Amino acid sequence: MNKNLIWFRNDLRIHDNKALYNACLSDTDEVIGLFIFTPKQWDQHFVSIKKISFLYQNLIYLQKELLELNINLYHHESTNFLHSTEYLSYFCEVNKVNRVFYNYQYELNEKNRDFLVTQTLSKQGIFVQGFHDNILIKPNTIKNKNNQPYKKFYFFKKQIIDCLSKKIPVCLPIPKKRIYNQYNVIPIHFSKNNNINFNTNLFPIGEKEAIKRLKHFCNNKLEHYFFKRNFPYLNNTSMLSPYLSLGVISIRFCLKICLAKYKNTPLDTILNSSWINEIIWREFYYHLLINFPILSKSQSLLKWEKKINWENNINYFNAWKNGETGFPIIDAAMKQLNTTGWMHNRLRMITSSFLVKNLLIDWRKGEKYFMSNLIDGDYALNNGGWQWSASIGSDSTNYIRIFNPSRQSIIFDKSGLFIKKYLPELKIIPHNYIHNPHEWIVHNNYKIDYPEPIINYKYSKKKFLLCYKLAKLL
Repeated sequence: MNKNLIWFRNDLRIHDNKALYNACLSDTDEVIGLFIFTPKQWDQHFVSIKKISFLYQNLIYLQKELLELNINLYHHESTNFLHSTEYLSYFCEVNKVNRVFYNYQYELNEKNRDFLVTQTLSKQGIFVQGFHDNILIKPNTIKNKNNQPYKKFYFFKKQIIDCLSKKIPVCLPIPKKRIYNQYNVIPIHFSKNNNINFNTNLFPIGEKEAIKRLKHFCNNKLEHYFFKRNFPYLNNTSMLSPYLSLGVISIRFCLKICLAKYKNTPLDTILNSSWINEIIWREFYYHLLINFPILSKSQSLLKWEKKINWENNINYFNAWKNGETGFPIIDAAMKQLNTTGWMHNRLRMITSSFLVKNLLIDWRKGEKYFMSNLIDGDYALNNGGWQWSASIGSDSTNYIRIFNPSRQSIIFDKSGLFIKKYLPELKIIPHNYIHNPHEWIVHNNYKIDYPEPIINYKYSKKKFLLCYKLAKLL
């Protein structure tokens, strides 16, 4: 009889979990689980306290679910990845583990850690097996005619839709209950769990809640997603990103439920739909990270990006972080991020564009700030999104896209419902002035505790375009 260990990381679920499923294939094998906290490593990666708290709560939930299968989940707190590998080796030796199963992570430090673990455990005579669990298509499957990975989304999307049209990834069932007796439960304690400060009403804990949210979205919102997804006050997005970032729900299961909703619709039509498009963007950013390790070092694939002369005005940066720029849609979005740990995707594009292309602040500063505040912080997606917004990444357009915050505000929050929710000081402003409140304030000689715009938009846009032009010429 083997003693199998599932090394949990960002895969905190029991359904459609490749490592868990394979560890439980034989009824005679004894199976245990382990999660290792690495707070100092997370600090280096700017993981937010909200995400860590969300992880902690979902880990407690996972432990209870695993006990129903007679699988005990152990835990340990190390400092960083190196110490975690040392502890894993020790844990396997003490508990006489024969085989270790885990699901791959794709960031550079994580890949180096996993390589070291495989080397160390193999020397101890322990079988180690990893799985591509967090993506739909295995790495190196999608290549161009020159056998190179795609750098532009448009071409990647065509290929992945072709792959999915031929074979939809299968979701694995929950493993059967183990036949041996369960162990005594060890209560999970973690030093950082004193700062739990996220809204559990906004993001309920556990895999069952994530599945419930997915099915509610597909049954009630998916049909209108294309038309309503860009309006932040409508609440018409899936709100699944925190669960996906920790693997509380699998991306394959998301695809499965979406396809089931439209089972009578041609597959090609569904795969080209708006929400599936978001899933493919997620896939694309992961494949970029896998194929180009320099992205894990906050570098761009474009060499001229290093020559951009960022101004990095600290006062502008602080105003942006605190939601005090004088541009209502920007400030309301940043208040949403700072308050909830989450931000609507349209607003992520608007705020990141504003920081880079109007304030001329290095995109890396914004990337780190987002990561340090997001409950759904995911390096591949956050990095890819910021490089896209900075026009130094995977955008397929042959022009530089700049979001005009006032114009975006008028289109997607016309009556200012979202703005007034997060900027209550502007509730007195008539909706036809909400996108430029100071015009109404000056006209009515009214005093209000809201800052004037910190920049002239038209001037900042011209300065940015000149800055990028010079960088490309140098």
